[in-house]
Amino acid sequence: MVRATGLCRSFGKSRFLDNVSFKVQAGQALAVVGENGAGKTTLLKILATASRPDAGELIIGGVDALKNPAAARAMIGYVPQGIALMQELTVRDNLRYWMRPGDEAAYRWTLKVTGLADMEKKKVSRLSGGMQRRLNIGASLVTRPRVLILDEPLAGVDAENRARIMAVLRQLKEAGAAIIFTSHYIDELDILADGMLALKNGVVTYSGGISFPQESGGLAGAIRRYTA
Repeated sequence: MVRATGLCRSFGKSRFLDNVSFKVQAGQALAVVGENGAGKTTLLKILATASRPDAGELIIGGVDALKNPAAARAMIGYVPQGIALMQELTVRDNLRYWMRPGDEAAYRWTLKVTGLADMEKKKVSRLSGGMQRRLNIGASLVTRPRVLILDEPLAGVDAENRARIMAVLRQLKEAGAAIIFTSHYIDELDILADGMLALKNGVVTYSGGISFPQESGGLAGAIRRYTA
């Protein structure tokens, strides 16, 4: 579903990504881990076609995403690290702006799974930070994406609603969506991810499965080893 080959990205003299390659099949989730400045957000922006690499190839759903980003973008749901919502519009208007015309089932389902059905007519500017985070995710879910790209999507969301959203992401994966995400929560990586891509200074230091023996520190120990 997603195949990245040799992605590179520099800003001035600083190289943020250096020959990054990986694959994610339909029905799989990949966790991208690394310290701040490792290149995670730069990579996710490229995958979401919000930025272009200096070199490399990106294929999404059989489409060359660098030559035809609009066609690739139609398959993608992207949740950036920041809140990407229209603050003076309501929850309803934000979701309807992004949803496919007439897809009422997706709209109602998204309100339900994000726990925002009672906030439908409320302006985004009057929502709490956690509610805005949930709506930020909902704006991508309502499009019925085949590829879901999430950059720290649940930062600031309470434990109950984190669990609710994680259950939805698992359902989407089981239904065939490919998911690529970053998170500082070890439990989210453990619950959702099938594989892990570790970055350090823009270079891949690990690419593979997410199961590690407890005697070596388990998943948390592996992340420390490959990213510190």
